[in-house]
Amino acid sequence: MRDCLYLFLFMLHFSTGCIVSNEQQTIVITGYTGASVVLPCSCADPQSTVGTFTWHFQQGNQWIQVFQDEKYSGRLVLFDELSPTNLSLLISDLRTNDQGYYRCMTETNIFTDVVLNVKGCDLAENRRTVAVTGYSGESVVLPCSCTELLAKPEHIQWKYFKEHQYKEIYPNKQIENYKNRVKMFNPNTPGNLSLHISALTTEDQGDYQCVVSSQQVLTVRLRVEEKTQVYTISLSTHQLSHQTQELPPPRQSHHTPQCKSKAWFAFYYSVNFTMFFFSSCEHDVNYPVCFSTDVLILVAVFSVVLLLAFLALSSRYGEVHEHTFLFCKRHLMAPS
Repeated sequence: MRDCLYLFLFMLHFSTGCIVSNEQQTIVITGYTGASVVLPCSCADPQSTVGTFTWHFQQGNQWIQVFQDEKYSGRLVLFDELSPTNLSLLISDLRTNDQGYYRCMTETNIFTDVVLNVKGCDLAENRRTVAVTGYSGESVVLPCSCTELLAKPEHIQWKYFKEHQYKEIYPNKQIENYKNRVKMFNPNTPGNLSLHISALTTEDQGDYQCVVSSQQVLTVRLRVEEKTQVYTISLSTHQLSHQTQELPPPRQSHHTPQCKSKAWFAFYYSVNFTMFFFSSCEHDVNYPVCFSTDVLILVAVFSVVLLLAFLALSSRYGEVHEHTFLFCKRHLMAPS
């Protein structure tokens, strides 16, 4: 009796077939144009037997089998050959019109729904003009990109305005001058549509257009300038050392005091001269010139100039001969 019960349960298990996971539920999936996406569907019991199953796409009020629709031709792959209970569907080279409702249904009319959202390429600088500067003989990148860098546009064109109309230079090259000089700047990023132009000339200057659709257009205004030549003059170390050796050594006095001492001497004599003048005036107050305002100013200015002159000479030449100080002492400090 027990054996009959086991046999009945075993036959019941296989007769029910595949019951899909997420039965009568809706799964939301997001994909990008030009990329691939997997719509998930699988049997809840990995040991169950799958009879037949189908994938449908909702168009209006009808459900159409995707393998019978021409727009999916060459773009669909099933996983059941590798894993019988994996009923997922792979859609490659996604397009905006692939967006919508899909249904995975088994032979027992048990199903799960998948909502596919497809994000396309919207230009980041749509309907704008971007200015770019390049230099003759060098390369330049004309910027253009989608807001979604994972989205590859279904169509991409680069055009150049010449002879009162825009002519295509990528991917088809209607202008001979651009052959072997233009390419996509970063082909590994689908949403980066920037164009690389090499070996620039002044003839490349003008307006370019990055065209994704009639509603998605970016204008790039390229200015090409002549590269400024920079000339440099350099001397080798050998030449510099050779010229330095030919210079005669400066003559120096062995009895000359150091710069710091000379500066203090200059300051000392300047102060002494000023004190000497005022001391003389104190003993001769009746002499009208002593306390004249003009004379006082002249004496102060002369003292400062004398000090600055000695400092400048000391810092410039390093040393000043002793007889210079003797001359100043003899002629400037002697009483009249």
